Amino acid sequence: MSPKRSTTVIVLGFLIMVQATGALAGFWLPAIAPEIGDGLALSPALIGYQVLIQYVFAMLSSLMSGGVVARYGAWRASQLALLIFAAAHLMFLTGSLVMIGLGSVVLGCGYGMVTPPASHLLNRIVTPTNRNFIFSIRFTGVPLGGIVAGLAGPAVALAFGWRESVLVVVAVALTLAIAMQPLRARWDGDRSGAARLLRNPVADLKMVWNIAPLRWVALMGLCMGAVQTTLTTYTVTMLVEDLGYTLIAAGIGLSAIQCASVFGRVAWGWLADRVGSGLAVSGVVALIAAFCAGVTCLLTPQWPGLAVYGLCFAFGLVGMGWNGVFASEIARLAPVGAVGSATGACMFITFSGVFLGPVVFVIMYDLTGAYTTTYSTTAAIALMALFCVIQAIRSLRPSDSP
Repeated sequence: MSPKRSTTVIVLGFLIMVQATGALAGFWLPAIAPEIGDGLALSPALIGYQVLIQYVFAMLSSLMSGGVVARYGAWRASQLALLIFAAAHLMFLTGSLVMIGLGSVVLGCGYGMVTPPASHLLNRIVTPTNRNFIFSIRFTGVPLGGIVAGLAGPAVALAFGWRESVLVVVAVALTLAIAMQPLRARWDGDRSGAARLLRNPVADLKMVWNIAPLRWVALMGLCMGAVQTTLTTYTVTMLVEDLGYTLIAAGIGLSAIQCASVFGRVAWGWLADRVGSGLAVSGVVALIAAFCAGVTCLLTPQWPGLAVYGLCFAFGLVGMGWNGVFASEIARLAPVGAVGSATGACMFITFSGVFLGPVVFVIMYDLTGAYTTTYSTTAAIALMALFCVIQAIRSLRPSDSP
């Protein structure tokens, strides 16, 4: 193995684990929402508000992460995110609604710090011919963490209690943060102690908004973020409440989504590099996501289990498979030297969709009374993502072409 390839493998491996731990932290409570609801005598549908709080603060954190990366380095920023995940779940351990709310704030701050430093690091090791593929491989950490949350979360919660189960996340986050320390000096060599920690976030947002293709890519991320969050947040509850599945059986459905997205992210990234257009591939993904959401509206308890899990798998391929190509397009379209800042600003826009998705979903659920029917909203949002991709392609300048 050549030194260059070994370097790529090491950096990519750690970034995948950081992303997976962030996903594990973010998906843990939704994966055990029915058990939390029983323990606190609350509707499990309210987990959407916990996700809302998390992503509101992830939005703000993503905008500020550029200063953290510049001052302390991207590697250290990733370690700080891990420590924040651990702190948030220690707050969940109390079982208090107030502490769950505050812990969600803390968790969101950590989650917003994951992608900008990762893009900063990856942009130093990718080439134009493997950018989509490498970025997409890194994003497999999200479904990998989700698979663990979907399988281990319900089992541990039922065996030891939902509060005690969060200690799994604490242990994983702290272990990884310590394991990363020996490589910190090498990968944070570009940090500057004179860099401003607090930066004006409006400037980064204006930069993204003034570059038309980048603006439409960010808006596509907003829509697909909403699709992804409703899919991962409400799949377990939908299968339990509308189709009568047990918590363990419903967790398998969520794991099918997460497992599919591992293949989807790698496959879409590979395809984007082969056809030479991440935007074209993103359009196909959005269209298929709209179709899967429409089919979800037709689910009933009479559907065979294999068919339900098959739909979960297909939905996962697209509803959670778009992120790597999305991040790669941001890196490609961003001004030279501004990948981290552009990523943070685009993630701010994306996270707005991530937290608005569950809000719209809850409102529609109140109107329809069924989680399955509510997925018609998800289908409409996916079609909006397709529209944004089309506009991004139309606004490309000759210099923006791959």
